[in-house]
Amino acid sequence: METQAEFAERVKPHLDSLYRTALRMTGESAGAEDLVQETFLKAYRGFAQFEPGSNFKAWLFTILTHAFINDYRKRSRSPLVTDFAEVEPEGATETPHFSAEDVERLADRLGDQAKRALDRLPAEHRLVFILSTFEDLSYKEISAALGVPIGTVMSRLFRARSVLRRELSDFARQEGYFQEKSDR
Repeated sequence: METQAEFAERVKPHLDSLYRTALRMTGESAGAEDLVQETFLKAYRGFAQFEPGSNFKAWLFTILTHAFINDYRKRSRSPLVTDFAEVEPEGATETPHFSAEDVERLADRLGDQAKRALDRLPAEHRLVFILSTFEDLSYKEISAALGVPIGTVMSRLFRARSVLRRELSDFARQEGYFQEKSDR
């Protein structure tokens, strides 16, 4: 019984964060609720294997991520293929710096535009971006959660940011978040 109470106390601070991330992953509230419920069930069942002193939030997000990936794989027979030559044409002009903080500041003002841009990312890139930007997990934690090398995490995050930068740069420029570089 104490394990149940201890588990509940440790999970409580992460409820909203897990749901928000699940909602970003699935794109719908019913799917997000199912994903969080599955995460809690798996986490509770495996709570005895949790290593005290390690990052509980990262452990929960690892379970959430694995549950999402397993469900995603079940639903799709073939992987989503993105031709980055289309997204990032050779010799493309330099775009202004667009940080994670810019995305967060713009999120409220962009509303559906930001959500649509995020939803258009390939699932594996969107997932890395969400875990890094919104959940503040390190490359190492994301790597462990997804079961991919840190270099893959870095590459996917770079690609996601590049696509979002391109898709949201016009809006950000109009709103004054960054300006064109002047020739010196």
